[in-house]
Amino acid sequence: MAGIHTHYDTLQVSENASDEVIRGAYRYLSQKWHPDKNPDNPEEAKRVMARLNEAYAVLSDPKRRQEHDAWIAEQRAAGAPGGNGGGTNGKAPPDSGSTDTLRDYYATEIAKGRNFWIWPLAFIGCAMALGLAANLVPSLASLLMKYRYLTLLLLLAGASAVTTSARKKHRDQLLQQHETRILEQRYTEHMRQKTVRQVVIGVSAVLAIGGLLAYYGMGWNERQDQLQAAKPDSKKPAPAKPASLQIENACGRDLRFAVHYLPDGGEWRTEGWWNVEANSSTGLRGDLGLIESTNAIFYYYAESLDRKIVWQGRDDDETDATYAFKGRNYRFDRVRLARDADGSYQLKLTC
Repeated sequence: MAGIHTHYDTLQVSENASDEVIRGAYRYLSQKWHPDKNPDNPEEAKRVMARLNEAYAVLSDPKRRQEHDAWIAEQRAAGAPGGNGGGTNGKAPPDSGSTDTLRDYYATEIAKGRNFWIWPLAFIGCAMALGLAANLVPSLASLLMKYRYLTLLLLLAGASAVTTSARKKHRDQLLQQHETRILEQRYTEHMRQKTVRQVVIGVSAVLAIGGLLAYYGMGWNERQDQLQAAKPDSKKPAPAKPASLQIENACGRDLRFAVHYLPDGGEWRTEGWWNVEANSSTGLRGDLGLIESTNAIFYYYAESLDRKIVWQGRDDDETDATYAFKGRNYRFDRVRLARDADGSYQLKLTC
């Protein structure tokens, strides 16, 4: 407004600005001109802050704002240049922010609101990309499984980077395409949508939590009865726990070992080879983890590394069996193993 400096000019908003716009402008400018952020010019910062506080105190009060609007109308009608806006000196705060300062603020806030769903989508996309990379690089998969917290940090960092880039791009587009007045209108609409979104999310969360509490609360007694009925009879012996297979090589030669066994809750499978050093004992770990079972029956095949000594099943023994393994057929020897004091199955090979 030529010749008249108003509180609207101090906060750099239009005269029909909404309460949300005024609040956002005051927050932005007060943060920029806080004395702690202007150590090189503290006196000027205090003066500007005083004017900002005065302007916001007037415009945030409906009655005082109405009186200020009436004063503006009187000044316009009188055509009085150089009037002041209720305590100001008729001049804008020095470098209180060019017209681009609020445009930047509006554009940033609008970009945040429009890209509300980018972060979760970016997180899912990063997780899929990381999963694909893990499938292509087995060593990466094992590393990610070992350091799961690092995996989570990578996903969070990737999602944040994508979100920041998308919001900055949208913000730059807004600054290029729209002037301050249009951005102010869009910012007001954004704040309304943000309020509606927060209400919807809050109500949905309350309904979801209430529904879960009602569901589990109403069914609590029934589930307790079911759990009591399903409680195992203490008189019955507890089912045996799976035991691991330990191989003791009592032969003076290094050997390799393969086994056909029944995993707990699974189907018979053949695994190998494991190299067992001479005069040593070792547990076996396969594709499913430790080689362990509740079934004491095992089939095994072993041979020294020079293949001069072989432990295998006999052709005339019907209890032994032949299994295809690594492209060849091997005659596996059937054994029933007892558990030792530690609860493991022990198989001792001698030569």
